[in-house]
Amino acid sequence: MRLDRREWPERMHWIDVAWVAFAIANLAAMLVFGEWETVPFHFIWVSLTLLYGFRVWRVQPTLWVLAAVMILTAGAIGIEVGRNAQPIDEITEVPLMAAMFVAMVWHARRRLTAMEEIERVSKANARLLERERRFIQDASHELRTPITVALGHAQLIQRTATDQTIGEDARIIADELLRLRRLADRLLLLAGPDDPDFLHRIPVDVETVVMAAFHRWEATPRRWLLGHVVDATVVVDADRLAVAMDALIENAVQHTSPHDSIEVATRRETGSVAITVRDSGVGIEPDDLNRIFDRFARSDPGRSRVAGGFGLGLSIVKTIVDAHGGSVRVRSAPGRGSVFELRLPVSDSPLRLPEASAPRESVGSAGTLGP
Repeated sequence: MRLDRREWPERMHWIDVAWVAFAIANLAAMLVFGEWETVPFHFIWVSLTLLYGFRVWRVQPTLWVLAAVMILTAGAIGIEVGRNAQPIDEITEVPLMAAMFVAMVWHARRRLTAMEEIERVSKANARLLERERRFIQDASHELRTPITVALGHAQLIQRTATDQTIGEDARIIADELLRLRRLADRLLLLAGPDDPDFLHRIPVDVETVVMAAFHRWEATPRRWLLGHVVDATVVVDADRLAVAMDALIENAVQHTSPHDSIEVATRRETGSVAITVRDSGVGIEPDDLNRIFDRFARSDPGRSRVAGGFGLGLSIVKTIVDAHGGSVRVRSAPGRGSVFELRLPVSDSPLRLPEASAPRESVGSAGTLGP
């Protein structure tokens, strides 16, 4: 609704008609029932204030209504004064009520202006976020093809090189291209939660997902521990959950040394199952705990790129878990390791295999995050 438009509001005319009838009835009551004194007068002004607060007319209609009410109520009081039914000082209530109404109009229009500005900024931000999401999706898609081609050539050179220096250079190039491919996959995943096809839910056995992730990483030099794993079924996207598990374990690997331990376990709670990844690594500073799930956040900005990764792993975990209606939290202290806990709602329905369907392109699958 534009505040500078002169037209009368076009919605819910019956309210205006009902108020006009109410105001006319009270004017008649002022003239007919003198013993009521100014009660009908106040009914008119109070109802006008309530009506404006509900309708917030535009400027010109507001001025018309205000002028009409002032003239009619002042005329009715004037007639009563002429009959000696009211004292002459009652006429002063007309400008007083009009001033109060104008003050309320000013506040109401300020509030409406602020709300319209908030709505405008909100819509602008939504458009910017949508453009950002589409740009990330498009850029990630476009990057994957040249990265894959370049990676294939680098790996071919690495395998066929007879010069050790050339082979080592090709290996470094291949490693960096793999990092770029993982980055493109993760950005594409982070840009996708609003898409209707982001999740393909099926009943999944938690033990299967946890054991698969554990076996993918157990070749990495760490002291691997497998805790208690409960028998529970969750209705999730199996591929996305595998990505979240790999990101949690990868984070533990990045913050531990070969002699540290990493334990993966699950436990059943009321209506949910908790998957925990516990490590005995360096831990996280208290000031960093509230932001580690933000995109591109690192608990130690000074770490190298190799150790620090892209700062997207934990944000991917949160994105995937939130999309499933779950939650993720962390407990940690410097020098005492960290415990990440991923909670998902448990399904009471029996485990059923999904029907055959068209294969979905796996973005950021477990294979792209593994060691």
